[in-house]
Order: sequence, then structure tokens, then C-alpha cells
Amino acid sequence: PRFLLGMNVRLTAKEVYAIMLDMTLNSDMVQTDQRGRRYLAFYNKTIAEIIDRTPSTVAQSLRELEAVGLVEKKLIALHTPYHIYIKLPIAESEL
Repeated sequence: PRFLLGMNVRLTAKEVYAIMLDMTLNSDMVQTDQRGRRYLAFYNKTIAEIIDRTPSTVAQSLRELEAVGLVEKKLIALHTPYHIYIKLPIAESEL
């Protein structure tokens, strides 16, 4: 996504976001919550293997993305993956 080019996050975070966005749009890993919102449920190891990084690097990238408002993580229960909601930024013309 082009909007990532101007964002102040590391390249790895941009890569993680792009993969999660693609998974949200094109994968059978997507689930829907009670409010009808789509989310991904995965362990960091899943994406770490795709980008050839460590799970801790993916965790750091998710924290960066959460700080800039591109993802929302929800812990549902211990020993289960977070529910990751992928967000899109609001265009300035929509404000």
C-alpha cells in the first residue's frame, strides 16, 4: 500500500503490515467477530517464517503498527493467538 511509504515505521513493520493486509483480503485465515469485523488470529511465528525474521521481530513490528493505528490487537485468552484487526488510515479528503 502506497500510504506506508510516508509512514514513520521500520521497513520490517511495513512488510508485516502488507502481508497481514494481503492475508485479510485473500486468505482463509480470516475470521469474523460478533460485531462482523474481520480479524486474523495467528502466532508471530507464522509471519516470521514468511519474512525470514524472528517472532520477536514480528512482535516489535506489530507494536509499531499498533502505535500508529494500523492494527489493533485483542487478547482473547491465554495461550491463544491475539486477534489482529487490520486498519486502513483515513484519507485527508474524508475528514
